[in-house]
Amino acid sequence: MKREARTSLVIGASSPGGLGEAVARRLAAEGARVIVAGRRIEPLLALAAELDGRALACDLTDEASISALAAAAGPVDILVNAAGTTSARSILKLGREAIDEQYAIHVTANLMLLKHVVPAMPSGGSIILFSSLTARLAGEGLAAYAAAKAALDQVVRIAALEFGPRGIRVNAVAPGFSRTPMTEGFLANPHFDRLYRRESALGALVTPEQVAATVAHLAAPDCFISGEIVQVSGGAQLGRLPRSDEMKA
Repeated sequence: MKREARTSLVIGASSPGGLGEAVARRLAAEGARVIVAGRRIEPLLALAAELDGRALACDLTDEASISALAAAAGPVDILVNAAGTTSARSILKLGREAIDEQYAIHVTANLMLLKHVVPAMPSGGSIILFSSLTARLAGEGLAAYAAAKAALDQVVRIAALEFGPRGIRVNAVAPGFSRTPMTEGFLANPHFDRLYRRESALGALVTPEQVAATVAHLAAPDCFISGEIVQVSGGAQLGRLPRSDEMKA
């Protein structure tokens, strides 16, 4: 794929071994000029130096910060937002603050990114957001997180319709469980690892590199996909999430 003239903005790439970092590395390897952004600027500066790119600070919960990011980045051909946070709490123990936090980072922040980045994005641009397997499969304790991700899925579809006349495609990837800095402590337990592998058609957990490969395909100039939530889970969307009684090691 030829991406020599394309610029990508990847948000949420500050964790070594994480999904965002893998995406930034994959796009850079395929010739894109990479801008990485997020709240933690120090690890982003190190990654940018390694990829011969740029690093910018941004707080996705602040619209002014998002607007400043869009202005500093300038027109980009590829926008990827892999930033996110998780929450696991039963409905009876949910507080409004925890619910609002999930919607703020997964729904509102993405809407504000689209609002501020798209006006300068040229025709042929591609936007890839991050959904989740949990938006499709019900899991106990995931009401706030999964509902926010499901809302994001609808944002993707509507954005694809609104930005299609501009020649801009909008999609999301929905990764299954993957070993990242966010999940390593959980999946390091062999019992939990087996539970999630069992529900995958391929009997394996997806890797950050495999997620990045799908993002790269969706970002490719000759890709004709828009408005889709692409499941990247080895077929785990065909199964179910483990029940609470199964989670007892």
